[in-house]
Amino acid sequence: MDLKNLEGIIPPMVTPFDENEELDLEATRREVKYLLSKDIAGISIGGSTGEGALLSNEEIKKMIEIIVEENKKKIPIIAGIIRNSTKEAVETALVAKEAGANMLLVTPVYYHGATDEGNYEYYKIIAEEVGLPIIVYNVVPTNQITPEVMLRISEIEKVIGIKQVGAEALTAMVAACGDKIKVFSACDDMLYGTYVSGACGAIAAIATAVPELCIKQWKAFKNGDQKTAQEIHKKLYHVFKAYDARPFPGKIKTLINLLGRSVGKARSPIKEPDKKEIESIKEKLRRAGLM
Repeated sequence: MDLKNLEGIIPPMVTPFDENEELDLEATRREVKYLLSKDIAGISIGGSTGEGALLSNEEIKKMIEIIVEENKKKIPIIAGIIRNSTKEAVETALVAKEAGANMLLVTPVYYHGATDEGNYEYYKIIAEEVGLPIIVYNVVPTNQITPEVMLRISEIEKVIGIKQVGAEALTAMVAACGDKIKVFSACDDMLYGTYVSGACGAIAAIATAVPELCIKQWKAFKNGDQKTAQEIHKKLYHVFKAYDARPFPGKIKTLINLLGRSVGKARSPIKEPDKKEIESIKEKLRRAGLM
């Protein structure tokens, strides 16, 4: 498994919950099978799309074990780590590793305000104590990893990439670090533009919602078929606008449910979309030609 040359579409899957907000193992297996049936480059659980900050270590373990059982193609399994201390992050990462994860997608801490030095130490300790390749998930508004800091973090042996939010920030990250690390796009509204800017693929909620469209666009881009890539971009924009508002997990799950894949509800206190919002989601999916 050549993780250093990883590129392409990696869906960060949602976490299916039942009506009691417990992990729905049957629905999880169905969704895993669906995603693995597509030509994805990897599969990720426990990220922000998967409500990872709300998952217990045991739930993360169970999800990874299901993927391991269904992963006939042996694609990389990437465990999202959203914890607020180095100690907790290491504990969760070790559970994920034991369950069969091949890589980690690690979000910076989001409370109490880490410093640049603290962020470097955070990733260094996780890398040393867990021993799995790490992708930094640069998504926390109050704790941004700047290109300058990422240059230093990229010197940590196990850090191989970054998942970057924001098209301009991604362009800056590629310019500063693109020759040292992989830069994955988390810019759901601008995947095509970020590929042009140098992203090596996408780890984005839209790839979970409509993986086939995202894969088709990525392949078109790589093959030089820019007309097809641009046409798909127009469709993907409508899909993105269907869930681009709070409550995000509730909206992305509702969208997936409307597309015929039952993934349940979000975990409290995240609310479900109301009737007006559901109609708006449907209207956007119709514009994308998906309903």
